[in-house]
Amino acid sequence: MATIKGNPVILRSAGLEGGEEGFGLVEALIAIFILALGMMFVGPMIADAVQNTSLSRSKDTASLAAANQMEALNRLYRANPGDANLSIGNHGPVQVEIVNPSDNSKLNRYNVSWTVAEVLDPRPGKTLSAVQVTTTATPIGAGTAANLTVRQNKVVSITTIFSLRVP
Repeated sequence: MATIKGNPVILRSAGLEGGEEGFGLVEALIAIFILALGMMFVGPMIADAVQNTSLSRSKDTASLAAANQMEALNRLYRANPGDANLSIGNHGPVQVEIVNPSDNSKLNRYNVSWTVAEVLDPRPGKTLSAVQVTTTATPIGAGTAANLTVRQNKVVSITTIFSLRVP
C-alpha cells in the first residue's frame, strides 16, 4: 500500500474487477458475423432502391414525351382535323430527347409514335366526328434501336379521344 501525504492509497489495475475478462475474441467474431449478415440483407435492398429510382425516372420522362406528343396532336386536331398526321393508321416515330433544364444533360431519348383509330357511334345511323389517339414512347439507346433494359426502361402508352364540339 502506498501513502500520499499521509493518506493510504490502494492501487488497482485500470477498470477490471476480479473475475472480469473484458471483450473477447468470440464476442468480436459474433458481432462481425451479425454485422455481415445484416449487410447481406441491406445490400440488395440498396441496389433495388437505385434500380427503382432509375425506372421511376424513365417512366416519368416517357410519360412526359408521350403526353407532349398527345398535346401537339390535340392542337393540330383543333386547328385542322383533316391533317395527314391525324389520318386513320400508324404514324411516326419521332425522336424525342428529354433534357434536364438545370444543366442541359440528356436524361432519356424516345421514339414516339401514334396510332389514330376511328370511334364508332353505338347509335344506329349516327356518325361521330371523333378519333381515338394512342401515343407510345419507346426508350432508345445511342442509335435508334429500342433500349428495353429490364427494370430500367419501360414503354409508355397514353390513349384519348379527340372530338370537335359541334354547336
